[in-house]
Order: sequence, then C-alpha cells, then structure tokens
Amino acid sequence: AAPFQFLNLGILAYTGTGSALVQEQITPTNKDNMIKGKGKVGFGLWRSVYISKQISTRNRVLVLLDWAKTRVFGRDINRIVRKLTSFNFILEDINTKK
Repeated sequence: AAPFQFLNLGILAYTGTGSALVQEQITPTNKDNMIKGKGKVGFGLWRSVYISKQISTRNRVLVLLDWAKTRVFGRDINRIVRKLTSFNFILEDINTKK
C-alpha cells in the first residue's frame, strides 16, 4: 500500500457576527503560496469558498437565499413570526377603517 500523504486544503473558521479566519493553500506543492484573511475579509473568503464547494447550482441558490433570509429576518424564528404578526395587525387595522 502507498504511504499516507496529508493534503492540507486550508482552514476555514467562522468566528461569529460576520467575521471569520481563512488560510487557504493555493497549490498543494508550495506551502508558502497561501491566502490568509481575517475579520470581514475572512468572512467574504469563507462565504465564497463555501458557495464554490456546493455540489449543484440548486444548492448554491438555496444557500444564498437562506443567507438573504437570515440577513433580513435574523436567525431567531420568533422575529419572523413577530414581524408577520405585526404586519397582519396593520393590514387588519387598515381594512377595518375602510
């Protein structure tokens, strides 16, 4: 059997609140050829690598839509329910005044 060889593809770490740490190796043979980023730049790199690793276009679109939904409504599902409920109360109030 061939001996084990480790291939370092890099490190991606989401640290929360829109920041991340990234260390990506560009070529497997040259260990000095790396892209490094932290903070907002790292977060952008993290997201771009995450999207590029999705298998299908459908998955990419679903991930992008989920990120957009989270951006608008937040991660807490109760916020969505509260916003929709308050919106319905406004609509009902408008309809009853007619």
